[in-house]
Amino acid sequence: MELHIGTGYDGNTRTVAMIVGHFARRIENHLQDLWLNISTNGTAQAESAGHVHYATVSYTCTQSVLSKLDLSDKDTFVDVGCGKGRVVCLAAKQKVAEVIGIEYSPNLASIAERNIGSLKGRRSPARILCQPAETSDYSDATVLYFFNPFEASLLDLVLCKIQADTLGRPMRMAFVMESEKQRDVFCCHSWLTCYDRYKDEDMHSVAFYRSHC
Repeated sequence: MELHIGTGYDGNTRTVAMIVGHFARRIENHLQDLWLNISTNGTAQAESAGHVHYATVSYTCTQSVLSKLDLSDKDTFVDVGCGKGRVVCLAAKQKVAEVIGIEYSPNLASIAERNIGSLKGRRSPARILCQPAETSDYSDATVLYFFNPFEASLLDLVLCKIQADTLGRPMRMAFVMESEKQRDVFCCHSWLTCYDRYKDEDMHSVAFYRSHC
């Protein structure tokens, strides 16, 4: 009896590999939370029109994005729509001028504040601002991070506010899980140039932009 091994199972194999990878990252994220003495896992519903529900991107992907942003001790890092503060905490473990998280939800902002307080190995000052992103002050920001915090219409308002507050200063940003509609919004803002784009291990589109001085 001959055993023939063909390619019929390739699709199933890829599906199984994706499922295994997903659960492996969930375990990794939980262990990282424990190691840092914070709690950032889980999801939460959006609390206002234009906002997107709270979720997290893996520690591995986040570290990769932060590495590409090349943070320095002169940077003020702002996470727009910071949720429970995972990215704020990771950025605060690097040596920067300041880390700021902006979060509309009082409940999520409160959790983020607790996580900053309990974070192990913090090297930089960090704080959470519970307020709308479209009316926040970005005057001191040099680096911004977004993990799909709101829909395209609200993103446009936020980018307009950032432009007004940082006009004439160099600034760079990363946008994780960029949709086609959100990309179209960025294309309408000629003061920004996309200098890198790739898919992360979860197949999220990650885009990097810098301002024109």
